Amino acid sequence: MLRQLILFIFCCPFLFTACKKNKQDPQCIAPAIIPMQPYSYPVWHPNGQILGFNHTPLAGIGANGNAPCIWYSYMGKADSTGFYLMNRYGTGFRRITNFYLNTPAWSPDGHWIAFSIPPNIYKMPFNGSTFDTTQIIQLTTNGGNFYPSWSANSDTIYFDSNNNAPIGTNFYSVWKMSNDGSGKTRLTQSAGIGDSRQPFVGSNNRVYFMGYASGKQEIFSMSKIGADFIQETINLGGGSCPRYWQGKIFVETGSSIKVVQSNGSINKLTFPATTYDISVTGEIVYSKMEYDIMKYNKQIGTLWIMNADGTNNRQLTFNNSF
Repeated sequence: MLRQLILFIFCCPFLFTACKKNKQDPQCIAPAIIPMQPYSYPVWHPNGQILGFNHTPLAGIGANGNAPCIWYSYMGKADSTGFYLMNRYGTGFRRITNFYLNTPAWSPDGHWIAFSIPPNIYKMPFNGSTFDTTQIIQLTTNGGNFYPSWSANSDTIYFDSNNNAPIGTNFYSVWKMSNDGSGKTRLTQSAGIGDSRQPFVGSNNRVYFMGYASGKQEIFSMSKIGADFIQETINLGGGSCPRYWQGKIFVETGSSIKVVQSNGSINKLTFPATTYDISVTGEIVYSKMEYDIMKYNKQIGTLWIMNADGTNNRQLTFNNSF
């Protein structure tokens, strides 16, 4: 199984390009492929002192095509790809695995990390400083399964899956299972929300997720048993990765991290940003990803950290490969 995970990652360089219309000649059209993120899916250890993240060091930016139709792509170092750890101050930077952990989530007790390697969810033990890759356990087997999130006592994992989707659809629902993969239960199939994804267990023990109301993607919440559904936003306009911390809901939308206020207003905290996580003490770590790679700077796709109100925004990692 581990060999299959590694092979999956090293197929990824075929995705490491970014394309767009040439600004100087609108007749030139390059393939529309989203660029790789040198740093992605940062995740806090529950002690608030350790950060994990996926990383592929940049080897350079290459020019493709012929003038005046030129487009650019990132070149990554596949032999250095993997899941890394460092402390919250940016020191202790080290590679732990030679494969990515997609949508990783540490258990609140700190002993396990759950992650997806499409189409399934796995977990791997953590001893406080490193992972045991020989003890990876597969938790799902049917359908596409993503975005694991642990309950506060680490005994239950919430996730989204299209397993047993209604006939004629590929709808995802929020599910839960025991931390050993048993007792899988679909929670949102009867809520009338349609496609529901990316669950997150908030500090108030409610489960937040993305769903649909009147054809628009919004943030919803429910109890841990799949009851008491609440629509938390109106006219959000789409988003991903909802988070809840101390009475506030956070979401990544429009390449920004935003916070939903108690009165329903939505305020932008930072831009540009993609994958992110919030610690138990309210520090947000995120990837500052820009999709315009016509010119290179050492902030593209790096990890940054800020307070939950957007203050003290500072850079943690750098692209020092070239």
